Amino acid sequence: MEGFSQALGRLRRQRPRLVPWLWVAGRVPWEHLLPDGLPHLRLESPGRNWPVEQQLLLRGADLAEPEGEGRWRRWSAGAVAALSLDPGRVLPMRQWFLGWRATLEELTAWANRTGGAGRWLTPPAQVLLMGDKAACQAALEGAGVPVPPALGVPRDFDDLWELMRQAGRSRVFLKPCHGSSASGVVALEAGRGGVQAFSTLELTAAEGEVRLYNRRRIQVWRGLTEVRRLVSAVVAERCLAQVWVPKAGLAGGPFDLRVVVIGGRARQVMVRLGRGPLTNSLLGGGKAEVAAVQERMGPAGWARLLTVCEQTMARAFPGALSAGLDVLVEPDFRTVRVLEVNAFGDLLPRLLHEGRDTYSWEVLAANGAAPAQVSATGA
Repeated sequence: MEGFSQALGRLRRQRPRLVPWLWVAGRVPWEHLLPDGLPHLRLESPGRNWPVEQQLLLRGADLAEPEGEGRWRRWSAGAVAALSLDPGRVLPMRQWFLGWRATLEELTAWANRTGGAGRWLTPPAQVLLMGDKAACQAALEGAGVPVPPALGVPRDFDDLWELMRQAGRSRVFLKPCHGSSASGVVALEAGRGGVQAFSTLELTAAEGEVRLYNRRRIQVWRGLTEVRRLVSAVVAERCLAQVWVPKAGLAGGPFDLRVVVIGGRARQVMVRLGRGPLTNSLLGGGKAEVAAVQERMGPAGWARLLTVCEQTMARAFPGALSAGLDVLVEPDFRTVRVLEVNAFGDLLPRLLHEGRDTYSWEVLAANGAAPAQVSATGA
C-alpha cells in the first residue's frame, strides 16, 4: 500500500484512508471503518501478515466446504488458535481461501448497501476469481485466452496419474489453487527412466504429522515412492494440474514474463529467469533485459504478446483496473500462453514504464487519464 499511497500523494495531492486487514478479518463492522462517499475502493494483499493469516484460517474453519467436506486439508478452530508463527510453513490453503472469500463477500455486501458497488478499482469478485487457479483457468479458456491445457483438480496421486494417462501426458505442473510465490508448486515428469519432481517444498515429520515448508529453493524428488509422498501432501491443498509446456530460454535457463496490465494497457514487463523448471522472482533465478526477448520475438511477435495480455484482461476481467499476468513464451519465440493472473501482481519496485511505476499508472488510470500507446518496457 505504501507505493500506491506515495503515487496518490505525488499525482493527486491526496492520502488514502487505510484500513488494516486485521480489523477486517477480525469482523469489525465496516460502518465503523470507512466513511460513505469515497471515490474509489482498493483492495491490497493480506499476505505476509501472520495475525491476519491466522484470523482468515479461523474464519475458514467454521465454513462448509462447497466441494465436499474432507476433500481438502482443513484444521479445527482450536488447532488454528494454538498456532504460532512458523516461517515458511504451509498452512491449509483452501481453508485460508474460504475465510478470505467470506471476508470479501461481506465487504462486497457492505459496498452494495452504501452505494459503493461501482467504486472498486478491482471488484472483490474478480480478485477471488484470480485467487482460484482452477476457476481462473476456466474463465481464461472461456474467454479464448491461450493457456496451457489443464487436466483437472486431482484428488490424490493415483487420480493425477490416471488423468495424465488419459490425456497422454508425461509432464505436468501441479499448482495449489490458492497459493502464491511458487509455494507448493510441483513440476512432475515420468519416463522410461522413472519419475521425478521439482518443488520448493520440504516435508518434515513433527509431533506425529507431516509438515510442509516452502524453502524457496528447488529440490529434486526421485523415484515413485518419494514423488508419491510429495504429491500426496500437495494435492490435499486443492491443486490444478496443468500440462508442462516447454519455456523458451535465455542466459542458459528458461524464463517467463510478468506483464502488468493497467487501465487496459500492458505496462511494466519483467523477465524472470529460472533455475530448473520453476520461474519466480523469489526463487533466485535472476532477471534478464526485456530487450533480449523483444529482439528474439521481433516487433510483430512482441506486439502480439502484449495484445494477448490486454485481451486477457478485457475479456476475462473487464472490471479490473490492473493485474499481473504470468506469461510463457514457447521455444519458438512465437507462441505465448497465459499461465496465471495475479490480482496483486503490481509490486515491481523500481521498474518503470515511460518514466512511471506501476502505482503511478494505477492512479492515473483510476482517475481517467488517457492511456499511452502500447509499448510496455521493463528490466
